[in-house]
Amino acid sequence: MEEKKFTVFGTDLQKIPCFKKTFTMSTYCGIAAGLACFLLTSRIKKSADVAVLSFASSTLGYWIYCRYNWSKEFQLTQKMNSALHNVMLNESKKSTNE
Repeated sequence: MEEKKFTVFGTDLQKIPCFKKTFTMSTYCGIAAGLACFLLTSRIKKSADVAVLSFASSTLGYWIYCRYNWSKEFQLTQKMNSALHNVMLNESKKSTNE
């Protein structure tokens, strides 16, 4: 069965790190903030404004946080792969010299 791709402007959004996690969390945050504001004030327009603002700000904030952590982990993985590659080369040189 073929997997559906979610593309926008030719970019598969499922391949972007942190995309799904960020927008899921931001959607819940926007709904919760809008609902809480509506329950406290009973003003529909203000509640909608709060929901959109909290969605936008939480999307930006969580995206930065998630990408920073992803970048740190990616760099660490690259360093470990490089070190492992060097160890493998050194071991192969030792075994050929013996």
